[in-house]
Amino acid sequence: MVNKSNVLVGITLLCLGLFIVPVNDALAKYLSTDLKIFEIIWARFFGHFIFLVPLAYYLKRKKGFFNSTTKHQFTRGLFIFLGTAFFYIAITEIPLPNALSLLLVAPIIVVVLSSYILKEKITSLKIICALIGFAGTLLVIQPGFTDFNLYSVYALISGLFYAMYLIYTRKVNFSSDSIVTLSYSTIPGAIIMTLLIPFYWENIPDLNQVIIMGCIGPVVIISHFFFIKAYQYAEASTLAPIHYFEIVSNVLISVLFFKDIP
Repeated sequence: MVNKSNVLVGITLLCLGLFIVPVNDALAKYLSTDLKIFEIIWARFFGHFIFLVPLAYYLKRKKGFFNSTTKHQFTRGLFIFLGTAFFYIAITEIPLPNALSLLLVAPIIVVVLSSYILKEKITSLKIICALIGFAGTLLVIQPGFTDFNLYSVYALISGLFYAMYLIYTRKVNFSSDSIVTLSYSTIPGAIIMTLLIPFYWENIPDLNQVIIMGCIGPVVIISHFFFIKAYQYAEASTLAPIHYFEIVSNVLISVLFFKDIP
């Protein structure tokens, strides 16, 4: 449920989530060198599902798990599934910082659309902060767009779906429990990928790859829990520019593990 507005708490929680979430992207990029991307997407959503959904249903029971926001929860889950799928596909071919700089059109979209969907008051300060954040991201990363290609477009599309996910996170928080909301983040993706994966599974992962695939789900659960809690304390349009903080751990991971030096 949405708490009384406390912007500082919301920003702190969001920064914690943003510092963790690129670990998930890095694991996916690492696995993509040997495994098909559909297998990795399945592992991300099924791992999240198997670790959390049965427990959430047990704790909240049917009445708490299914409520008036279920339709919006499924919509929100579909948005994060599509956003994640397009981003994972993008990072198989382009560096993490480049993909992230394209995904980070999301905060600008959130600031604009939150006035229509959430009826939030959009001030010039919020718009300026979002634009400065995006400009700062490009200045720091200086992504090489000379090779702008189809995978770059995938990252851009990912940003659109990610923005809608963030807006709907704030929307469902008005009347849903955090654990239930976190569970619905994975249900659509887990169902879709489990139905599709028999047609796309080509490789048998080794033990090391299985362990890494198993780590993606818990990382996602922790980071997105912080996201959900953050959006309980502050408006979506207020938190939107803070998403540029993600470049800190994203660039650090990119340099240390993939030698993609901005």
